[in-house]
Amino acid sequence: MIYEEHLRAAEASGWSIESIRWSAIDRGLARDEQEIHAALRDAAMIEGYLPTFAPRLMLLLWDDVDATAILSLELFEGLKHYTALRRYLDIVGDERSRVSEGSLVEAREGTAGIKYRREEIVTYLTHFMCSELFAAHFFRRLAEQTREPVLAELLGYMSRDELRHSAAGGALLRKRIAADPDIATEIIAAAENFRHYGSDVVDVPLAEENDFDAIMAMNRKIRQLCGLAPTERLEEEFSNGS
Repeated sequence: MIYEEHLRAAEASGWSIESIRWSAIDRGLARDEQEIHAALRDAAMIEGYLPTFAPRLMLLLWDDVDATAILSLELFEGLKHYTALRRYLDIVGDERSRVSEGSLVEAREGTAGIKYRREEIVTYLTHFMCSELFAAHFFRRLAEQTREPVLAELLGYMSRDELRHSAAGGALLRKRIAADPDIATEIIAAAENFRHYGSDVVDVPLAEENDFDAIMAMNRKIRQLCGLAPTERLEEEFSNGS
């Protein structure tokens, strides 16, 4: 089973909330990083959205045991991220984080009308895979920007988690391609119209200048799965006059 492979990877690289050196946080350095804290608040909102997002997806995947298991693992680790981010923001005295639970509930309520269609499951899985990849690059960038060492350590753990989550999404899509190679075209189309699932609850820019590495990583991942990257297909269409 795909799930067993990714469960072993999760256990091998696992970290706990209590393994973070909370008492070593340098509050003086943290006070000067308000922009980073704003990004952390958005990240916490997205991670806290998982109990609403993941079940919606799992309901469509009831006949794919691997997929439901992978998403269950994603849900657990996402909530660990949410808890860690909230604790960090509370410790450094970020005032807005103190009301973020109410904001999260309100944001979740705003997604109540979202309906997923089973015939679009490949698109949703592609967006999930790419969203996790973008999250990995997002956390890595913040880890490079922060001067506060405990946050840098925490974000390093989270970035590696997100890379595993993206790899798990890729494995689920690879399984579907093996059963039906025509699905590759659907995956490429979904990547061309990528939408981060976190956009349901926060304003997530799809192509900032500093997301270039993530965009190229997404192209590489789609090429590995489908034999053709979204940018390459667009080049083919332009060259053919489409």
